[in-house]
Amino acid sequence: MQTMNIVLKDQKFVFSEARRLAVQKAGEVLTEPVIIAWKDDTNRRFGPEIPGGSETRWHDYGENFGGSLEMNVGDTFHFIFTESSEFETPDLNLTSISESDGTTILCLNEACTEEDRKHMGHFAGGGIGG
Repeated sequence: MQTMNIVLKDQKFVFSEARRLAVQKAGEVLTEPVIIAWKDDTNRRFGPEIPGGSETRWHDYGENFGGSLEMNVGDTFHFIFTESSEFETPDLNLTSISESDGTTILCLNEACTEEDRKHMGHFAGGGIGG
């Protein structure tokens, strides 16, 4: 897996800003990047959330499920990407997230954040609302 680092100069980033920056940079290497795993060291969160998994389980998942690019934003935010062409079209395991600045982010459903799932209409215990 290729690894790239984005160096931050004295800037405080939140997860959504780091994710947007990582997707933009990944787009320079991959045709259509899809986030399949991530880790946020500031909040000690990671995705996909695997019950009983260790803090490195997100990375193992990304490596084992087709991750081709690891993008580190500063020392805090970490993302693993693959190409969207690795998935059949249409694939119900992928979600397209539209950010307020117009950026579109593709992520594996399990790699979407809880906030993303709420925005898409998912209930906390699972299921989708209308």
